[in-house]
Amino acid sequence: MRSILFLSLTLACWFLDSTSLFTRDATAGAAATTQRDSGQDLWCLQPLQRPQPTFDVKNTGLRDPIDAFVHRKLQDHSLQPNPETHLNTLLRRLSIDLVGLTPRPAEMDKWSSSGGSSERPPDAYERTVDRLLASPRVGERWGRHWLDLAQFADSIGTERSFPNQGAWRYRDFVIGAFNQGMPLDQFVIEQIAGDLLPWQSVPQRAKQIVATQFLTMLPANLVNQFKEQLQMDIVDSQIDKIGRVFMGLTLSCARCHDHKFDPVSQTDYYALAGILHNVQMLDGFLGNSGVFSNWHRQSFPETDQQRAMRTKKMQRHDELLSERKGKIAEKKQELTKLELEIEDAKVEKNKSEMTTNVDKLKVEIKQLEEAFIAFDNLSAPHPPTVFAATEPTQSANARINLRGDPLQLGEEVPRGIPRTLSGAISVEIADSKSGRMELARWLVGPKNAAVPRVFANRIWHHLFGTGIVATVDNFGKLGEAPSHPDLLDHLATRLIDMNWNVKRLIRQCVCSTTYRLSSDHNTSNWSTDPENRLLWRYRPRRLDAETLRDSILQISRKLNPTMTGPTLPPASWEGGPTTDFFQIHNLDLEREEIISRRSIYLPVLRAQKAFKEQEPLMPFDFPSANEIIGARTTSTATTQTLYLLNSPFVQSKAADVAEHLRNDVTLANDAQRIGWIYQAAYGRYATGPEVEAALEFLDSASVENASQKEYDVSPLAQFCHAIMISTEFLIHD
Repeated sequence: MRSILFLSLTLACWFLDSTSLFTRDATAGAAATTQRDSGQDLWCLQPLQRPQPTFDVKNTGLRDPIDAFVHRKLQDHSLQPNPETHLNTLLRRLSIDLVGLTPRPAEMDKWSSSGGSSERPPDAYERTVDRLLASPRVGERWGRHWLDLAQFADSIGTERSFPNQGAWRYRDFVIGAFNQGMPLDQFVIEQIAGDLLPWQSVPQRAKQIVATQFLTMLPANLVNQFKEQLQMDIVDSQIDKIGRVFMGLTLSCARCHDHKFDPVSQTDYYALAGILHNVQMLDGFLGNSGVFSNWHRQSFPETDQQRAMRTKKMQRHDELLSERKGKIAEKKQELTKLELEIEDAKVEKNKSEMTTNVDKLKVEIKQLEEAFIAFDNLSAPHPPTVFAATEPTQSANARINLRGDPLQLGEEVPRGIPRTLSGAISVEIADSKSGRMELARWLVGPKNAAVPRVFANRIWHHLFGTGIVATVDNFGKLGEAPSHPDLLDHLATRLIDMNWNVKRLIRQCVCSTTYRLSSDHNTSNWSTDPENRLLWRYRPRRLDAETLRDSILQISRKLNPTMTGPTLPPASWEGGPTTDFFQIHNLDLEREEIISRRSIYLPVLRAQKAFKEQEPLMPFDFPSANEIIGARTTSTATTQTLYLLNSPFVQSKAADVAEHLRNDVTLANDAQRIGWIYQAAYGRYATGPEVEAALEFLDSASVENASQKEYDVSPLAQFCHAIMISTEFLIHD
């Protein structure tokens, strides 16, 4: 009976729908199609506006046009913004947002040394912002935000971890770009088509080639034996990345059919696919497998000095190879001699012992030979290469894959920019060109409104906890509408007016009154706007994984400030009839020179679980390198608390803090030590009752420890541990 009823309802719905097809106004339908095809109904593709803020003269707390746009929305909904937060809280907020570290006690003392607000220089806040923005730690903080989008990893392949020896160069390029204030439009162009740009020096050429690793850092199933599909999967990943990262559009939805919601046709998709299909990614097979696809290695430019240094290293490498080869030859001679002795031996017992020694010697020789090959391949200072973009001398178009099947080919599509996205702009691509440069310049061109909106929204998201468009990677029909469209356009146009300078736009945002608001709860406001979409307060949130780990290292005074350079551990050589390539296997290796560096320098794998060095990040929503992550998820689980309680990393750093407090001659007693850890962790001074409670704990814990001889964690270390895993430390407000 249920089946009959369901069938009846289905037929009825079909009949009503088919009837509407016959009665629908054909003219209206054609108009709707034209509107959809032209992108006129998608807000993010509309030209940028320059809305004029209207300041309310009665509100003296407004500092910036940002505040005027926000305040107008609050007034429209009868909401009152929170007052500004405490200065010490503001310093901690700035430090976390701009450099990704909690402020040091010395910074807090300097911040508070001028006394009350009446004695403070009028530009003290702006000076602090400028000081933080000038720090090289800005690149490490904001560079990590970009690596979330770029799908950064130190390995290649989703099924096995093949080392990507040049990935660190891309990471360092991103950090340097933020620190040096590279204009965002140049940043985009270099990552899409840096290898096609003119250059005036070898270092400039090298940087431009490295930047194009943006296109090669993506999940690729190299074991896929259907190579045509693998190639199109790679192109699809590149289109998806370009669409979501730069334009906030899910372009890859048009791979098999016209986009169901946004104005992107299948023809538009394959016009882009033709451009990216010319990026050389694959290059034969890896090792002897005949299964794993190898990747194309782009030559990395060297200066004369670098080449001379490498030549000198190669000479030393050849000497070491010769020594290893000589040792192998000695062992083989020893084996030959022993085998001859076995033939001459007359006593079976002696033969048995010598045969055992022969077997051991053969195993040793095999190990030496494998180590020789591994050393020669991994340690030899060969001319450097990177897995970066390059293309053939003759470019070709792509053909439509019917239903996404690369073996079912349809018509050929000329390379080009999707016409619904480019608007009235005609982008010509010469037959001899791939179109990558034209694509890069169009993305940041004057008529592309989506890109500056997306980037302005990303900056806002990282400073305020959520974007003006909450779906930061999707500005299409299925994404959320902007909460403050006028503010978004204001920020986007300011970004362009500022010559695409990210630091200047960050400065404008953090100097606004809106950024300085308290995060306190307000019941009345919450009942109207529980998600704080109207920005009546600053949004409190948990420290992200890197800030948590790096701040713990800083508080313990164990943070290694070393920047840049490779950190990937040595790979293992796999020799065999179907292999003969390197893989990363040892995930439990902890290297002292790496484990205390900032989290952005810890190596990231694409195919396997994390290195042991990276374990402190994993419980706290560290993103997968296979995903494009514009907004990280924030989970709350008991395992996070259990990790903080039992983690050897956190426990050891708490012990380091306690040792520092005991050895610091400027801290004369436990009360001062308690005050120091409060400043370091919370960014504020401890209150009198808090100091008294802490002293009481230290006294009682000392008595308890004396009665339990086997418990060797000092009371001060226990107290520091408790502070470093407390809610107040973990919350960024």
